Amino acid sequence: MLWKGRGISMEKSDIYQEILKSLKESKRYKIVFIGDSITSGEWVQPNWRNIFEYILKFSFTEFDDDDWWIPEWNLKFYNYSLDGASSREFLDSVKLAMKEVDADLYIIMGTANDVELGIPLEEHVTNIAEIFRMMEGEQGKRIIFSPDIYSGSYDLNMKYLPFVQAVMDIPSHEGIKVFNGYDLFSKFELSNFYTLEFGERDNLLGESKIDPVHPNALGNAYIAKMFLEEGFGIEVDPDLYITDLRSDTVKYPRW
Repeated sequence: MLWKGRGISMEKSDIYQEILKSLKESKRYKIVFIGDSITSGEWVQPNWRNIFEYILKFSFTEFDDDDWWIPEWNLKFYNYSLDGASSREFLDSVKLAMKEVDADLYIIMGTANDVELGIPLEEHVTNIAEIFRMMEGEQGKRIIFSPDIYSGSYDLNMKYLPFVQAVMDIPSHEGIKVFNGYDLFSKFELSNFYTLEFGERDNLLGESKIDPVHPNALGNAYIAKMFLEEGFGIEVDPDLYITDLRSDTVKYPRW
């Protein structure tokens, strides 16, 4: 592979260095995604998991020529996200993933669904804290966690904000990286992200035809940007990626 993307100007994180060490030792490194519909992403292509996987694999510029296959073959991704999941299902998903995959890294985002499902703030915090606690005794296991992103609905954002603030106050343990994706996402140009019209299977919210919760492909690229920059130190230009992708002529979109 002659061409590599960007991702060279930021300082790489400890997690990036751990993955690099594993790849150099020809070991597989397994990553599990856990979240709600924002992370499951069946409703948009590419979703942020797709973008994240592509960029992460191609960011390891230490491998080239005859070694190009090492990150592509040995970085493995598993999606345990569920549309409509609450923090209760998050707990179940983590337990199941630990049993079935025994991953090295768990990437978790969410969930604002607890607000809509009437799950008390105290239980929400307890469930997320329990996920953190479960990793304490797991040698070498890591978590990257963020609350759900800032949506296109002001009312939902204001209802979810106390949940975000409470989760950000949970004491983190060694191996757990927490960042506030809700706050970071709110600083982007959201009008470019929330453009998808409701489909026939959706429950329409009032008279609106636009889904204010699930971002389009560009919005998903910005979610990938947050996780890659905050968790790995890989700089991402989502607009460049989407432009190349939509050109239908660039085999390997830049970022």
